[in-house]
Amino acid sequence: MVTTTIVDGNVYVTTGTVNTTTDVITHDANECVEIFSAKIDYDYLNNIKDYTFKSSGSFDDDKPSKVIDLKRIRKVITVTGILDDESSLRAITKRNNLLNMAEFKGELTLVWGRGNYRTIFYPDYPNEKWGVYVLKIRARNIGGIYGEMVAGDPQPETKHDIEIQFIVGRSPSASPP
Repeated sequence: MVTTTIVDGNVYVTTGTVNTTTDVITHDANECVEIFSAKIDYDYLNNIKDYTFKSSGSFDDDKPSKVIDLKRIRKVITVTGILDDESSLRAITKRNNLLNMAEFKGELTLVWGRGNYRTIFYPDYPNEKWGVYVLKIRARNIGGIYGEMVAGDPQPETKHDIEIQFIVGRSPSASPP
C-alpha cells in the first residue's frame, strides 16, 4: 500500500480510501492520479419532458406547456487540468494509469480540496455514498520544448492537458443501502 497526501488545488482519482482527518489517500501502486486542476465543472442534468398543446382558435399563451419531471437525474463532473512530469512519475504514465483505472476498475473515488472545503465522491453503499465512473477522457500531449529538434533519452519534460468527465453513480450489482 502507498499513501498520497492531498494538496490544495489538485484533484485525485483513485481506487483507494481517503482519511478525512489526516488528508491522506491510501491506495495500491499506480491507482491514484494527481491532476493539477485548472477547472472543475459540476453539471446537474434532469430529464424533463414538456408538451405544448394548441387548439384551433386559441392563442398559445392561453395554453402553457405541460411539464413532466421524470426524475432521471445525471450528475456529471468535468475536470480540466494538467498531468505533469515529476521526478518519480512521468505524465504519460499518469495518463496510462487513468486509462487503466477507467477501463478495469469501474467505480472510482474522486476527491479535491482539504478539511472543511473537501468534495469527495466514494463508494460507500451502507451510507448511500456514490462513487464516479469515467465517461470520457481527452488527453493532449504538450512537449516541454517548442520549436527545437530534441534528441536523446530521456526526452525533455512533457505535460498532458487532460479533460475527464465523470458520472456520479453506482453499479447495478451494488448491494442496496
